[in-house]
Amino acid sequence: MKGRARAGRLRARLFAAGAALVLGAGAAGAQDCRLALVLGFDVSASVDAREYELMMRGTATALRDPEVRAALFAGPPVALAAYVWGGRREQAVAAGWALIERETQLAEFADRLEGFPRPTGDPLGRWGGRTGVGAALAAGARLLMRAPVCDRQVIDLAGDGENNDGPDTTRLDGITVNALAVAGNMPLGEFGAIDGLRLWYAERVLQGPGAFVIEAQGFEDFARAIRLKLLREVSPPLLGAL
Repeated sequence: MKGRARAGRLRARLFAAGAALVLGAGAAGAQDCRLALVLGFDVSASVDAREYELMMRGTATALRDPEVRAALFAGPPVALAAYVWGGRREQAVAAGWALIERETQLAEFADRLEGFPRPTGDPLGRWGGRTGVGAALAAGARLLMRAPVCDRQVIDLAGDGENNDGPDTTRLDGITVNALAVAGNMPLGEFGAIDGLRLWYAERVLQGPGAFVIEAQGFEDFARAIRLKLLREVSPPLLGAL
């Protein structure tokens, strides 16, 4: 009897220790990064200085939006980075990786993005003028290779025209690519004028689970569109969907 009692107490202690380990692992896991999100902005010649300012200031404003902030802080941290892109050999990091765990970190990231000077090239302050979408995707993937370890990796690519420099797209493994198509600036090709750029991005750019495209009706509409896009990207999944 005594032997069985001692064995029972030992099993109970082992069970309790195992439960503590499981709970401890869950608590640690809750601190893991849930999303590495890199924002890519088209700064080819079709985007003038005013439109560039609307794009970068609009994104910073969206990051400061109360609903976006609440979504960002609604679960484990999100890591953010941003870059600008033009032709197939023209990409530059606008804001390096930041693991957003505090309001001050988010504010610093938004300020850095809003204040990033446009890369200069021609006398008007533009790069070579062409649009390298496939190369831009490859640049986003390279940036994600330096990201913190997160559950998901997403590229958020914003642009106002179809590709005309290098490959239309780059196929990426394990990365979701969403798009923000800015309508109204460029003549459109095979998909026509109505919803053409949105459809081109849907056909060429989107990839990965749950990928989606949002359309902005010109750069004046960019802040609204990027706010909706960020809300959809950074909101944690519903518990019932896990």
